[in-house]
Amino acid sequence: MSIAKDRAIRKILNEFEKASNLTLKQLDLLKKIINTKIEGIPAETLQQMKKNEKKLDWFELKISERITNSIVLYSPMASELRNIMACFRMITNLERIGDLVIKTMSTLKKMEDTRLLKMNLEDINKMVDIATEMLHKATFSFIDGKKEDAEWAINNDDAVNVLNKHIARNSILAEEVLQEVQKIIVDYSSIKSIISSIERIADHATHIGEASIFALEGKDVRHKG
Repeated sequence: MSIAKDRAIRKILNEFEKASNLTLKQLDLLKKIINTKIEGIPAETLQQMKKNEKKLDWFELKISERITNSIVLYSPMASELRNIMACFRMITNLERIGDLVIKTMSTLKKMEDTRLLKMNLEDINKMVDIATEMLHKATFSFIDGKKEDAEWAINNDDAVNVLNKHIARNSILAEEVLQEVQKIIVDYSSIKSIISSIERIADHATHIGEASIFALEGKDVRHKG
């Protein structure tokens, strides 16, 4: 059984690594779209991103299934169980990152006026680069057993937050509008942040509900329609 268990866990980790690399590729493609939006987004890039997103969904379902089977069939030891449960948490987050990439891509497609994008392009690229490096170090700290890389990823989250606020404020102040209007826009930005957070809470509640259905009925209702 030990050989079968080791093989099952190795398959989980191998597929997790593939999902990590695919998510990193999606971020690279997103950066390409951001930088080509002003001239025109290549259709083949959009198609590739949609194809990759479907594959990421498949990875999440497959890895979740393998994790469940390995627990039921092989009763992994405490250290093994900790690893595969950490992998489960991470693959869920990879899938959510994939969703956010596609959401950002859709927003870019709909954007008609690219003045603010062009003005903030350098800082937006910095955000993408830091986020990509964070994801790379975070995922491969698990694969390669490097705690310091995970700590680096955690500690650099503030850098992305600072750039986020800087870009948002610059975009508002760049427009030639009255001070009263600027204040309204700043307040709107705060409201938008609040409702976005609430939306994410609702998303997480949805994921918990899906997990509950799986626990109660054995049905995986994610990615249906």
